[in-house]
Amino acid sequence: MKNLLKVIAVLMAVLMFTACNNGGGTGGEPTDDGKLKIAYSVQSLDNEYFVTISNGVKEYAESLGYEVEITNGNQDIATQVSQVENFIEKGVDIIIISPVSDTGLEDAVKRATDAGITVIAANQNFGGSQAFVTIPEYSLGRALGDACGKYIAETWGDEPVDVLVLDYPDIEAIVPRGDGMREGVLAYAPNANIVQSISANTVEKGTNAMETAIQVYPNIQVVIGCNDAAALGAYSVIEAQHLAEGNDKFYVGGMDGTSQALDLIKQGTPYKATIDINAPGTGKILVDTALKVRESGPIAETIEIPLNVVTPENVDQFMQ
Repeated sequence: MKNLLKVIAVLMAVLMFTACNNGGGTGGEPTDDGKLKIAYSVQSLDNEYFVTISNGVKEYAESLGYEVEITNGNQDIATQVSQVENFIEKGVDIIIISPVSDTGLEDAVKRATDAGITVIAANQNFGGSQAFVTIPEYSLGRALGDACGKYIAETWGDEPVDVLVLDYPDIEAIVPRGDGMREGVLAYAPNANIVQSISANTVEKGTNAMETAIQVYPNIQVVIGCNDAAALGAYSVIEAQHLAEGNDKFYVGGMDGTSQALDLIKQGTPYKATIDINAPGTGKILVDTALKVRESGPIAETIEIPLNVVTPENVDQFMQ
């Protein structure tokens, strides 16, 4: 009888040890409370585009019964590294990262994947990611550049027009976006004079860039931005200083299809274009991709988000 009790005790200890090791983000079963845990480190929650994606991730994942944590990288790679380390400590099952930089996360990501956590990249890739969901950068820039170039050709004909480009070469992966913007403009409007390309990816930077540029080039009538945030910053200066007053030709274009940009396009303001990149639906794509990786392993092919040019002619299709 004593021997039987010893055997039972040993079996119970083994079972308890196994259960403890299966809890948390091991990449096997969900966490010990029965819910899969998803964490998303966002490049910046000051950007409406990322807010929309974050809401999409949270709403879709929670509809599936999962727990979700969203953190703000606040444009700082060290902050994101710290967030990933915290996710590992918390034992999450999936980490999604829209990185501030395409370098600097490798060590933290390796620690996560070594722990069995699924890690995928969104918007920009980084070493160690198990899948990459993004917009095709050159195609994105070219879509806006083409739309802008066509507008210039139709509106000004062969007359020269000064153009300000707000791009973001600070991150190597985004450089093709700026190239596409400039090349698209000049392909359809070779008379366009691109007076400056200034780095700007936030409302504040877009505002500062526009204020600086018009001091040197007061005849700017066209502004295109690498995202709606930068373009909206420039637009605020145009409005505040009445630069487009009495001039219905003035053109501002951005990317991301944010609600504020869509509203301005709908209202018939100088904000005349944005590129819809399905921000609301991207959250679902990210979660589904992560679940697929968790189930079947890494995905080598880049998963591209479709693009749509939004203008006053079709803006109603994209209004929520």
